[in-house]
Amino acid sequence: MQVNLKDDLLLAKGWNGRTAWDMAAWKGNKEILEKLWNWGREVQVNLKDELLLAKGFMGLTAWNTAASYGNKEILVKLWGWGREVQVNLKDDL
Repeated sequence: MQVNLKDDLLLAKGWNGRTAWDMAAWKGNKEILEKLWNWGREVQVNLKDELLLAKGFMGLTAWNTAASYGNKEILVKLWGWGREVQVNLKDDL
């Protein structure tokens, strides 16, 4: 059986609709977010749309989740990645 790293692992949703990306943001795990971001590059994920702006559990983005839990370190990291992939606050959000 062939495993598609992008769809079967990186972007796969669990029983609660959360991806590993969502869980890392929820738990405030910066190291895991960084690893997932780098793996996303490797498997050619659309980093902006499929990770950074992706809506997971209850329609929340990683940004929403980090903000709701008061995780400044994660917000700073996500902001940097947003600048890197050129998120346009007017058009993309």
